[in-house]
Amino acid sequence: MTPDELLHRIRERVTHPSTVKELMRALKLPKGEAPGIRRALKTLVDRGALIETRGRHFGVPELMDLAPGRITVHPNGFGFVKLDHPIDDITGDVYVAGHNLHEAMHGDRVLVRVERHGRDGRAEGRIVRILERSATTTVGRFDREAQGVQYVTPFDKRLLMDVQIAEGDQLDAAPGQMVVVEI
Repeated sequence: MTPDELLHRIRERVTHPSTVKELMRALKLPKGEAPGIRRALKTLVDRGALIETRGRHFGVPELMDLAPGRITVHPNGFGFVKLDHPIDDITGDVYVAGHNLHEAMHGDRVLVRVERHGRDGRAEGRIVRILERSATTTVGRFDREAQGVQYVTPFDKRLLMDVQIAEGDQLDAAPGQMVVVEI
C-alpha cells in the first residue's frame, strides 16, 4: 500500500490519533503488512501529512487543529506561516508571536497549532514542531563570552537566535571573525 493510499484510508476511517496496532485493526489490514505500514507512516509524518505524538500515536493534523506550512520570520521577532493547504474560515497566513516560534527559523517547514480565529478570517497560532530546516548553514560573527560560552550571531536578521558552538567545535575561529556555521 502506498503512503497516499494509506493516508486516504486513514482520513476516511480514523477520527482520533491511534497506534500502529489500532490503525491496522481500524483499517482491517493483515498483521503481515505492519512493516510496510510503518514505513508508509514514517513517510507521511516526514511530509507533514500525519502527526506522530510522543506516545507513538498517528493522527490527521486537521483533526488536531494542526497544519503544516512554511514560516517567514520578521526581524522584529514574529512570524507568519503560509499553510500548505487552506483551512476553512482562515484567510491569509497564520500569525505567530515571537514567544510561540519555539526555535523555528526563517524558511523552515513547521507544524502550527491554530489557537485563535478572528471574525475577519485571520488566525494566530504556535509552532509545535519543526518538520524541516530550510537552512543548514548560516554566516555570522563568532564570539566568546568571559564564561567560555561560544556562539555565532547570524548576519541574517530573520534568524533570531544565536547559534551556540560547543567547546572544541570552533576550529581556528577567533572572536570577531566572520564564519560559516552548520546548523
